[in-house]
Parts: sequence; structure tokens; C-alpha cells
Amino acid sequence: MNDSIRNILQRRSIRKFRPDQFPRAELEAIVQAGLFAPSARNRQPWHITVLRGLERIAALNAEVKAATARMPDNHYKAMVGASGYSINYHAPTFILVSGDPELSALAQVDCALVMQNMMLAACSLGLGSCWINQLGPLNGEAGFRQVLDKLQVPAQNRVYACLALGYVQGEQPPAPERKSGTVTYIGE
Repeated sequence: MNDSIRNILQRRSIRKFRPDQFPRAELEAIVQAGLFAPSARNRQPWHITVLRGLERIAALNAEVKAATARMPDNHYKAMVGASGYSINYHAPTFILVSGDPELSALAQVDCALVMQNMMLAACSLGLGSCWINQLGPLNGEAGFRQVLDKLQVPAQNRVYACLALGYVQGEQPPAPERKSGTVTYIGE
């Protein structure tokens, strides 16, 4: 099995991180891998915002909790409002991936490809990552747009996904069972 396929099969969603920060060179390699994702018609509609440091991320966590509390009930509200909630599982690095839906009707898909590249790059460097969805529902929340402005997320962009990054604390979880009946081969 080649290294690329092995890396894909070994990647896991990590929800327990050590607090110590990993080197900036590794972060830059991960972000670079994200920037080389394919995009529809090569529009590259994404913007990557990187937050480093537990205090900065804790401040964002508080803003997410406040904005979610202002929203009508949704399936995230109970989770985000829970005591001890952490938007990034206490990872020391948090990345927001936003895209311009006016630049590309497929901006959300293109940003998903950026995320996949970054998660695979992190795994190849021995780092853990976890895809985070909780900012998506806040795209339309007026007060939260001010938070995104402070984070220099372009005004026309929607946050499509976020990524928690850091050293794995403890053992990496085993691969979950894969559903059967999800592939059909036609022909030879």
C-alpha cells in the first residue's frame, strides 16, 4: 500500500488534544496543502483564517456560545450551551475555512476539499484534527458577523467548516466500521 492511501486510511477525527503548540512550519505546510485543493473552474473561492493560542480560541468559544444563545432553537443550541463546551476540543490551533458563494456556486464543496487536504496533511505530520461544523449556523447571525470581521473573514464569505489541530492526547481511536452496501461496481 502506498503512503497516500495509508495516510487516508489512518486519519481519524481527534477530540482530545494536548495543550502544547506544534511548530509553525508544520502549520504552514498544512495550510499550503489546503490551498492546493481542487476547486470548481479553479475559482479558489476560499479564505483560511488561522487562530493560534488557547486564549484567542477561548474568546471565540465564548462568542460562539453567546451567538448561539441568541438564535432560535436548532440542533446545535443544546450542545453549544452545555457546560464545558469547547468549540475545538481544547486544541491549540483552530482554522476557519470560509468561501465566497458569489464567486462560485460550489464554494462549500471547494472548502470541503480544502479541509480534507488539511486533515490529511495533519495526519501525515503526526498531528490530530477534527472537522467542526458549529460556525455554519452562525453565518446569518448579525452579531456574529462582527466577530468574523474582527477575525478578518471577508465580508462576502460564509464559514463552511473549521478545523481543530494539535497533538493527540492519548491513543488514536480505532477506525469505525464502514457501512456495507455503499459501493456498486459495474463492468470489469
